Amino acid sequence: MTNIGINNDITVGGRKFHVQTGISDSNDTIVSTVFLDGLVIETKQLDVRDDSTKEEKENRVKELHQELITEMEVLYYINEKVKAVKHAPSANKLGMLFLEKNLFDEAVEQFDLAMELNPKLSEVYANLGKTQLMNDRYDAAIEILTKGADQAPDYADIQNYLGIAYLYKEEYADAIAHLEKAIDLNENYIGAQYQLGIACLAQSMDEQKSESSEELQTRGVEYLNKAAEKMLNRQIANFDKVMEKVKDGEYEGAINEFLLSKPRDIITQITGIENEFYLKFMYGGKGKDDVFIAEYVDKLKEAIDKHPEYADVRNNLGVANLIQCRNLFLKSLDEFRAALKINPDFKKAEKNLKLAENDGKGFLILLRAILK
Repeated sequence: MTNIGINNDITVGGRKFHVQTGISDSNDTIVSTVFLDGLVIETKQLDVRDDSTKEEKENRVKELHQELITEMEVLYYINEKVKAVKHAPSANKLGMLFLEKNLFDEAVEQFDLAMELNPKLSEVYANLGKTQLMNDRYDAAIEILTKGADQAPDYADIQNYLGIAYLYKEEYADAIAHLEKAIDLNENYIGAQYQLGIACLAQSMDEQKSESSEELQTRGVEYLNKAAEKMLNRQIANFDKVMEKVKDGEYEGAINEFLLSKPRDIITQITGIENEFYLKFMYGGKGKDDVFIAEYVDKLKEAIDKHPEYADVRNNLGVANLIQCRNLFLKSLDEFRAALKINPDFKKAEKNLKLAENDGKGFLILLRAILK
């Protein structure tokens, strides 16, 4: 980095974070990063114009640095608000946001709250189990995921996470059983196919002298090849090295290479932009921020361009469009009232205001119901 940079520690939510911001070595990007005990919690980047002066760059570094600090402060402010309102879906969303930032203790706290408020919310069991997995707490993960599987036996993610937990505990038969169930529930579950391939190879090593060993190896290679064919993003830790060893028939080496990584390295983390938007909209004072909402809509549209088959993203865009309608509706009410303030005898404005106030209540009730 160049000599334009800022480093300082901040204490938020009882945690001591280190924030570092500066210009990249290529001198075309400002990078701001939050660390906790050396682990990256959050990173933001901002492109720098080629014709920017040193003073302009310094100002943008300061702005981005402060922006990231403010975001951490808002995150923990929302944390306290969600604890106070005791709303299970909000606690679940906040737990997912903390998990994306590798803040495991905060994530567990919110998932526990969500489960306490609504024990039937199956998604929370999957998220809490995933959190314990990514924090290398395999027994804790198995305990909560088993409860989740009893409640929601057709939840493929829960079965996959159980399979991963048993795989890292080197209890391969149990791992195979759960991963097979995950694939039965979702035949296109690429991650489960990858983990199942490893589990089959590992079990075959334990049964080298049995008749089933060769069959397990064949199945394992088949599942790994299926995963390799379908996996578009091969950024999973050690994936290429694992597949090279499988190709060369070095199955034990492939298993060891796989186990060098941790669950947090192999579990796909899909950034839930809707979680951050929802929480800032509901609790962070962003409800009437048109720029904030427009940026969220743009992000959703980008996501749809990349993944047009993702139903949840289209659903989120539908909700965002309704929120934009709500803000325009509230602005319309303000304009009708302003017109009447200027001219109290303006009958048309009076009529429009009454119609909007009466008929608009249904729309606002609808939006509140959707956001609950």
